[in-house]
Amino acid sequence: MQTLLLLCLLAQVPVAPVTRPVEPAPFTFSDGQRSYPLWASAVLIAEPRPTAERGAALLALGAMVVVDRPTMRVWKGGDVAALQTKFPELRPVFHDNRAGVGRYRVPLGLVCAGQRRDAPWREVLEGSSGACLPDFWYPPVLK
Repeated sequence: MQTLLLLCLLAQVPVAPVTRPVEPAPFTFSDGQRSYPLWASAVLIAEPRPTAERGAALLALGAMVVVDRPTMRVWKGGDVAALQTKFPELRPVFHDNRAGVGRYRVPLGLVCAGQRRDAPWREVLEGSSGACLPDFWYPPVLK
């Protein structure tokens, strides 16, 4: 009887609606024919041309290595925006889907008329078109 009364009492308590955080609009890149959406990772950041000094500094800030290759390190850290502000040479890691699972990519530069050039990551995404294609780094697939 007491359980029934308690349940009736709890049924009368108003509940605030649960609000989901607004997801930012995805970034896009184009191959000249079609645009492809990309979602920035909230927890991964990439370090092109890794150095021991920068690696030690990132470890000291609580980041941990996810992928370690001679040309690229991918770090998992709590506050990716703060890490990118402190180390502007770091690049965001993008996912092809909203869920953030599966293969990811890091924008490195643009390929225009067969010539590859380094570019800031925003320019890679904004400058991609039929004439210039984005150059992405993908993590190796281990079997």
